[in-house]
Amino acid sequence: MSTIYITSNNGILQKDGDILIYQDHTGLRVKVAPRMVDLIIVLGNMSLTGPAIDLLLQQTIPVFFLQKNGKWNGKLIGSDNQNTLLRHKQHVLAEDSKFIATMAQDIVRGKLKNELLYLQKIQRKLNKPSLTKNVERISWILDKLDNTKDVDEVRGYEGNAARLYFEGLSVNLLPDWVSFQRRTKNPPRDPVNSVLSFLYTVLACKIDSLLLREGLDDTVGTLHAMSYGRKSLVFDLVEEYRTPLVDTTVCALFNQGMLKKTDFTEEKDVESGDKKVLLGPKSMKVVLDQFESKLSQTHRYNDSASSLPYRSIMERQIQQYKQVLGGFTDHYHPLVVT
Repeated sequence: MSTIYITSNNGILQKDGDILIYQDHTGLRVKVAPRMVDLIIVLGNMSLTGPAIDLLLQQTIPVFFLQKNGKWNGKLIGSDNQNTLLRHKQHVLAEDSKFIATMAQDIVRGKLKNELLYLQKIQRKLNKPSLTKNVERISWILDKLDNTKDVDEVRGYEGNAARLYFEGLSVNLLPDWVSFQRRTKNPPRDPVNSVLSFLYTVLACKIDSLLLREGLDDTVGTLHAMSYGRKSLVFDLVEEYRTPLVDTTVCALFNQGMLKKTDFTEEKDVESGDKKVLLGPKSMKVVLDQFESKLSQTHRYNDSASSLPYRSIMERQIQQYKQVLGGFTDHYHPLVVT
């Protein structure tokens, strides 16, 4: 099963028999077999015919709609999962402060270990003593994490580690034209932040589609507090993959010359009035190709001798999360990529 990305503007997706056909204003015509697809992500403008919508709903293929900068717009899904008891369990546990703190600790522990391991790898590769402070400080935060008493402490440590991590990550962006001082999200103010935000959103779509399939309520998280309209569980379960899947891909895209300065444009953000930097449509395809290639790579899973593609590991991890909700195991074990 694969993810279909539609990046061309002003196209239409329509039904022809048992298949879908996408056609845009340039005459590009692509056939899509629903049985081979588990997710469609649309970036930009696209029209859907009624029969195409019917087929997508029947085949339970979710369609996620993003703006051209990768910002979330909405989604089309088929019949919602009927696992009411599982979702009820999520809401019950959301009132359990001990469960919330423990789960948040587990998630942040995995995230920080991945950040630490990547900075140590950069330090060895580039022989940069300047990274020593960042590595030592994140190691100290990891040691302190197990002694946290509530979820607010966990969030505080996670935020401090994130600042140290992105400061260290900037050392690994080698082209002279690349300037990355800190993480900026809404809007992204430089090319690196633009690609990070874009791929984090794509990753979130993939996690969200898996949560739908497993019957989980994507709004009930732990590390990310519940809030109106927030996909808190999606944001929770994205954390363990940010460094191994997105950040490593972004560094490779810039360092290997797959992205150039001319691949980006600047616009004024309507909401904030600030400058925002956007990926061009051609470079967007390059980024998505590299990300899909990363998802196809294998990694040893669960200390076993066997290796799985990252896309399969993501499925296993969500199933493990359900085991924790059901009380079959005490802790969630995020993926740590050594």
